[in-house]
Amino acid sequence: MNKEAKIHLSPLESELVNNTEWIFTKQIIIKKVQHILGDLHTYYQQIIQQEKDLLPHIFQTPGGKITKGENYQGLPYLILDYPAIFSKEDIFAVRTMFWWGNFFSISLHVSGKYLLQFQNIRELLESLAKKEFFICVNDKEWEHHFQPDNYCMVNDLSEEDIIGLGKNGFFKMSKKIELNQWDSIVVFLTQSFREIIEFIKISFPIDERVP
Repeated sequence: MNKEAKIHLSPLESELVNNTEWIFTKQIIIKKVQHILGDLHTYYQQIIQQEKDLLPHIFQTPGGKITKGENYQGLPYLILDYPAIFSKEDIFAVRTMFWWGNFFSISLHVSGKYLLQFQNIRELLESLAKKEFFICVNDKEWEHHFQPDNYCMVNDLSEEDIIGLGKNGFFKMSKKIELNQWDSIVVFLTQSFREIIEFIKISFPIDERVP
């Protein structure tokens, strides 16, 4: 091997490659996030139980899946999908996400036959604005960041954005809380879940439940 082609480490890289403590600290943080998501799953179930008679049938199914990965835009993440139905054509999911170095978020994601059952999304934008929800304006439904090309505050939506809601075959609304507000995360996400529940109760007429 050519000596000049050897890969050298920067001072910071050299420090980190010899430091095991930060890896162990990362593992501890990930376990704490898993615990938070597990607790949220329990809280969500309790909320659904209270509202079950006014909610689509999907909310009455058991389950709740926590997944983790290492590379959403190069950074670790954990996701709780509950309640959730994913198929090739149809999605109905509430997704709670932790993204390392960025935020916790919670979103409602509907597509396919579930999107067709939604009613009055445009008319409900004012109430979503008051609750500080973001609306997805991207044509890619699997992006989760909050850059302006993906999510916009409701009050920042253009008329073109509003007309185009759902035209790409899906609808997503979301909220986030920064990681420096760690002690408020569970309360924020639980309240946001309640707000999503209220949105669904209004958007799905009582005689048109999700099958």
